[in-house]
Amino acid sequence: MQEALKGLFFCPLSSRPFSPILRPVEVKKGDVVGIGALNLDLFYEVEDLSLLGLEAGREVCCGAHGFSEVAAKVNHHGRLVSRSPGGSAANTIYTLARLGFSTGFIGKVGEDVEGDELLSGMEGVDLSRVKRGGKTGLCLVVLDSKRDRALVVEPNANDTLRFEDLDLDYICGFRMLHMSAFVGDGPFEAQRRLVEVLPSEVMVSLDPGELYAKRGLDALRGILRRCWAVFITEGELLTLTRQEDLRRGAKEVLKAGAELVVCKRGPRGAMLFDRVGSLQFAADAEERVVDNTGAGDVFDAGFLAGVLTGMSLERCLEVAHRLAAKSLKGFGREAYPTKEDFLQCV
Repeated sequence: MQEALKGLFFCPLSSRPFSPILRPVEVKKGDVVGIGALNLDLFYEVEDLSLLGLEAGREVCCGAHGFSEVAAKVNHHGRLVSRSPGGSAANTIYTLARLGFSTGFIGKVGEDVEGDELLSGMEGVDLSRVKRGGKTGLCLVVLDSKRDRALVVEPNANDTLRFEDLDLDYICGFRMLHMSAFVGDGPFEAQRRLVEVLPSEVMVSLDPGELYAKRGLDALRGILRRCWAVFITEGELLTLTRQEDLRRGAKEVLKAGAELVVCKRGPRGAMLFDRVGSLQFAADAEERVVDNTGAGDVFDAGFLAGVLTGMSLERCLEVAHRLAAKSLKGFGREAYPTKEDFLQCV
């Protein structure tokens, strides 16, 4: 693998161990459990996203009728090149399972062949708390000639998840809970209620994505006050906080209660903020990208893996970036890292 590390620039926080919040806890039956949307991703290549009325880097959510209309245009102007299980938290949890960690997932899929395909692509993850009913969520991943990407989502069964579907005893059997966004208000409310009753020894991380960033900081405060880490892109951070500066944006998220803000910057690396200082990781330019869908989710997994194995903050960032860079070499989960890749970073 090409050396991804270009440099680490240290501020005060980088010289200390990960954080006192990762305190010793009693032995748990699992490492990380995830809650988030479960989608079957359909990858299409087109010459120009504008021909479809889509914008690079944006996510569009629509009902069955609107999704069918966009899908028809995509089929007309492009070609299907791959399909893969997806969903942000699902990608992160699946990656952690591949890295050798004990994982579980809570969510909903349809009672259809798409649901069968999606669940079969979560090998190594305990799916005993995934419920089935209705139609499986779908996501069109549309890539143009520049490898820019737009997403079109039909949530379906995902948006039927409710607080009553969550098994608190099961979740408490893991050291960490990692969550990502849903489209609808019902699942969002379920996540908010969950963190209110979750025991403090379970560490909570969140990747809000564009969907939750658009909700704004006030809407997310109930979840953020319980998070030890928030994984977020530059654009999402500025959208969430209505700020024009990353540092001010990160400060707002920390004031809301998060212990760490990990800002993902793609080929430019990442920045990490906490109440003591900041840490910047700069990366070399990547080789040709096949597909960047899920790379940020793999980054989350790499960082969490570093935390679980006691790495320092800077090492967590480095490992996260290296593993995410590997995932860029294939569509969907085709090039996701393995345990051997992770051990090479340790």
